[in-house]
Amino acid sequence: MPASTIVVAGGQYRLYGDSVQTFERLPVATYTIHFSQMSGYSLRQSAPLAPGAETVYGSHAQRVDRIVRGYEDMDRSLGVILSGDKGMGKSLLLRMLAEQARERLELPTILVQHSTPGLASFLDNLGEVVIIFDEFEKIFASNGEDEAQAQFLSLFDGLSVTKRIYVLSVNNLGGVNEFMLNRPGRFHYHMRFAYPEPETVATYLHDQVPGITLAQVDEVVEFSRKYDINFDHLRAIAFELRRREPFAEVIGDLNIKRNERADSFVEARITWQDGKADVLAGPIDLFDRDSAQSINDYDIDVSLRFRMCDAVSTTEGYRLPAGTFELIDLRSDHRKAQDGDLPAAAFVILRRVRKRPIDF
Repeated sequence: MPASTIVVAGGQYRLYGDSVQTFERLPVATYTIHFSQMSGYSLRQSAPLAPGAETVYGSHAQRVDRIVRGYEDMDRSLGVILSGDKGMGKSLLLRMLAEQARERLELPTILVQHSTPGLASFLDNLGEVVIIFDEFEKIFASNGEDEAQAQFLSLFDGLSVTKRIYVLSVNNLGGVNEFMLNRPGRFHYHMRFAYPEPETVATYLHDQVPGITLAQVDEVVEFSRKYDINFDHLRAIAFELRRREPFAEVIGDLNIKRNERADSFVEARITWQDGKADVLAGPIDLFDRDSAQSINDYDIDVSLRFRMCDAVSTTEGYRLPAGTFELIDLRSDHRKAQDGDLPAAAFVILRRVRKRPIDF
């Protein structure tokens, strides 16, 4: 039976049967990219990206809505960077955005999962789509050279005749080409993802663990004050709590571990009896309740000594009431004679120092 469809491209004629379909534009669906040295690039339809029944926490919905409305109002391509440590909800937002792009913008989604020759040129041949680069800096690692990422700079400029949405999820901003950061012309949005606050941790546990007690919630929340836990961690913890596993027993067996350096960098705010305050800073182990620990500050020449078992957890941090800590005067005898004795301290607040945010 003769071929029913004949396609010519680049001077080559290809013969196809009745199963061949042609489209004026790419059907709205989710696609992965496939590359062959022999036949070049093609797209393969995959399961649609969608959040499913997963409960959404934080500002994901508002952010997705901002991106969709921004694209509708913009007369050029829209670039979005989603950055933050692993397990913070970036992939969930990607799935939510893909779903909203299908429903509200009628745009297909293209998943870029591999670094292949001439990829930027292939992407620029696509029509109006959403192009997602998950873990961009990992797939297109620079290895001392910027060629892997630099190929996309002109594509991300948004000056193509075709309007698109480009989305990059990034774990390590240090691995991203410098000409992509702080360049709103290329990436209009850069959305950061932070670790969940204690209130979010408590809400998550109440939602995900039916019948959980207040004491169990407080135990995990207290843990989160000492160690940064992400939503992947919370999901594993909630799973074990639903199985009635005691948190204190199971946490040691979960794949949630501290780095080799166990200490946390902590600020100790000393409030004196006259209401004035000084801040010391140094590494301590918040999980070590019984050992005597100290923070030495040679700027104000004071050493703070204490045990974590005497600290009371508060929303401000860990409070050491008067009488539960010792202040050692590190000043020289000459300065002591000149300035007098240290004033009496009313209390001390220990607060773990997190990374300084890059948002305004």
